[in-house]
Formats: sequence, structure tokens, C-alpha cells
Amino acid sequence: MKRAFSLAALCCALALAAATAGIDGKWVTKMEMKGGKKKGGTAVTVEFALELKSDGDKLTGTVSGGPGRRAASMTVESGKIEGNKFSFTTVQKGRKADQKFQWEGAVSGDELKGTRTPEGRRRGAEFTAKRTS
Repeated sequence: MKRAFSLAALCCALALAAATAGIDGKWVTKMEMKGGKKKGGTAVTVEFALELKSDGDKLTGTVSGGPGRRAASMTVESGKIEGNKFSFTTVQKGRKADQKFQWEGAVSGDELKGTRTPEGRRRGAEFTAKRTS
């Protein structure tokens, strides 16, 4: 009985480790975003590169890209991973004010699927990121 329990615990630990290690690496996503007043409200495609690293249930890394001519580099803050689900925030620096975004989703093989929601809003932009390395 002890041996069966130990084997089951080991299998669960290995499965959890495999799931959390699955997010480590570089990812690229393109999102359709509503254009601002300067763009006449026309939707624009914005590309983001994510470099993520897990350590137990903690998630760290960087996100670069975004709208405009200059790609911003943002640090992953408050990153968490539970099984295949992840969440973190980024802060995009702006001329007038900084904007905080909540990223949430799930890992499935070489894909991340989720949403990027501006702070204070109910709905966000959906994204699918593909692993690059």
C-alpha cells in the first residue's frame, strides 16, 4: 500500500513538473487591436514576443512589442502558474499614463491561448501564441 501511494505521488509530481515546464521558452503572438483616433478607429495587428520562465508556481519573464513605432519591453509581474493555467501582469509605459494589463490563459503543447485585458476593463483581446524556441 505504501509503495502504491508513493508511486502515485511521484506520478503526480512529475505530471505537475511537466506541465509547469511547458511554458518555459519564447513565444510570439499577433493580436487585432482597435486603432486609436489617429488610425481612424481602424483595427491594427500588433505583435508581442513573450519570454517566460517558470519556477515552481512562479512565472517570470518579459513581454516586448505593442502598438506604435517603438516596441516596448515590459517585465512580467505577479506571475503564477497552476497546472497548465497561467496569469501575470505587465505595465506598458505611456506618454500620458502607464497602462496595466492582465494576461491569463492556458498552455497546450506549443500554444498559449488566453486574453490580455487592460486594467479596469471587463473584456480583453484574445491571443494565441506559438512557441519559437
